[in-house]
Amino acid sequence: MSAETSAAERVAVVGTAGHIDHGKTALVKRLTGVDTDRLPEEKARGISIDLGFARLVTPAGVRVGIVDVPGHERFVKNMLAGVGGIDLVLLVVAADEGVMPQTREHLAIVRLLGIPRGIVVLTKADLVERDWITMVARDVRALLAGTALAEAPVVEWSAVTGAGQPELLAALDRALAELPPRPAAEPPRLPVDRVFVMEGFGTVVTGTLWRGRVRTGDSLELLPSGRAVRVRRVQVHNQTVDEARAGQRTAIALHGVSKDEVARGDWLVAPGSLQSSALLDVRFELLPDLPRALKSGARVRFHLGAAEHLGRLALLEGTTLAPGANALAQVRLESKAVAARGDRFVVRAYSPSRTIGGGAVIEPVAQRRTKRTGDVATLAVRESGTLGARLLQQLEQSEKPAATAVLAKAVGEPEAAVTAALAALVASGDAVSASEGRWVASARWKQALTAVLAAVAAYLAKHPARFGIAKGDLKSGLRTAMDGTLFDAAFGSLATQGVLVMRGDLVRPGAEPWQPPADMVAALEKLEAELEAAGYLVPDHASLQKSRGAAAGEIFSLGLFLGRLVRVSQDLFYTARQLERLREGLRGHFAKQPALTVAGFREITGASRKYAVPLLEHADRLGWTMRVGDERKAGAKL
Repeated sequence: MSAETSAAERVAVVGTAGHIDHGKTALVKRLTGVDTDRLPEEKARGISIDLGFARLVTPAGVRVGIVDVPGHERFVKNMLAGVGGIDLVLLVVAADEGVMPQTREHLAIVRLLGIPRGIVVLTKADLVERDWITMVARDVRALLAGTALAEAPVVEWSAVTGAGQPELLAALDRALAELPPRPAAEPPRLPVDRVFVMEGFGTVVTGTLWRGRVRTGDSLELLPSGRAVRVRRVQVHNQTVDEARAGQRTAIALHGVSKDEVARGDWLVAPGSLQSSALLDVRFELLPDLPRALKSGARVRFHLGAAEHLGRLALLEGTTLAPGANALAQVRLESKAVAARGDRFVVRAYSPSRTIGGGAVIEPVAQRRTKRTGDVATLAVRESGTLGARLLQQLEQSEKPAATAVLAKAVGEPEAAVTAALAALVASGDAVSASEGRWVASARWKQALTAVLAAVAAYLAKHPARFGIAKGDLKSGLRTAMDGTLFDAAFGSLATQGVLVMRGDLVRPGAEPWQPPADMVAALEKLEAELEAAGYLVPDHASLQKSRGAAAGEIFSLGLFLGRLVRVSQDLFYTARQLERLREGLRGHFAKQPALTVAGFREITGASRKYAVPLLEHADRLGWTMRVGDERKAGAKL
């Protein structure tokens, strides 16, 4: 790609910051020709109240969306709604007034949000002498010391004369040339900062597209409501486009949602890519210029994207946090936020409302935590551990095999990177591929394998005359020890390796050839003799059990497994030889006659109706006979 083409495709979002009446809106109007004060109240009062937007193409061809923010302390909430997604800040300081309270607060917000690039614009430079401008510039440098903007260029500016415009545009191009591309290949994500209805288009939302691409016809999810919506049309700076991509100020006309169902602070995301939560684990930093420490549990205003949420900040390290210090914490909100790992946020005091700190999200969908060492240690790994360490922690906490996509969502990383890290964990012996695309921590996997083998061994020790335990009973017996999907994976692995073998649905160790105990075989033979001596008028099951005591269950199980006994009904057992003789009798009958009645069957067997009906129903099930009305015909399998 040529340098010229590359420049033409570059996009960026630039935001203003600074004290009220320092000339932010005038600066934007001089640069773009757009008056961003669009509200009647703004026109009447001469101050910016809400966010304003304008478009600029720099001399190098970078397409810039400018977000003009209000400077009054009462409207910092509105300022925060638009400043979260910017790539570069224009920190505006009036040369005739210098650094003011909102200059400091806006700079603190810029720092807390991690905005790495900026340009200082000394406005109203035509109103003061050179010595005064030099002093103001020195004060600004002192203010910026120790921040990411410490080396930011300073441009002297006049909205009246246009002085400084070439220098400002050149500084913009130099700063934006270093801008890395936004993640356009990731799922789209847009914080909604404005909602309105446009005739012919319906509900329209605007925001800075943080990542991904949005095209006409795309299906998206509106969070935190979870409502499915479809993109009707996409515009970038009032021009309809096929797609908007990360880093662009974007307007999206939505199908399937009314204006009342979406509000500033909502998010448009790829379906299923993010979850909303009222609990977030964070690293929180308290601003150094606060007069007192922050107590754990303080009620705060939590700002992320374009949203403000009320909640409490629970410290996980200590009970208070000193000014300038930072700690692991949990934000417990009164309404659900939509966050991703690494998102920057700002916290303001509940009352009086002022910026007190901010930080980064570690766990966007958290469980309630305490100051226990284990909770803090877990969170520390999630904050700064390698991708492999974070994945292993997720696996260790998962009770069932975890899918690659689920893990990628949990750690906030692309699936390709997660797949590679999981392969490394398998190679190192820390994780196991339980099945295609599903993973388990090695320790949990070993526990599962051991538990399955132990349950099989315990069953056989209790029932030595049985070939094995029914697989369903084995799984049911382990349901409190492991998740069903983990059992299936562990059992499948053991069976594939031959460690366990099955006959029918019965399971036993593959390395232990089975031979029924001699005493049980002898008892079975005795039972067979008793049944055959009775002809077809066999004793019922309860009588046979009573006469054999505690061993009855084992004897019957052995006979059924070997196929030497057959259960004809709930109460009646016969030997296989008895039933084979019955089959021969039926063959003989149908060789002479086309039909068989119950009375005729009693003549063949000598059995009363008590025995004849269950035996005939058994013959029907086997296909030896076929019932037609009150008679039987010869079955296909006789």
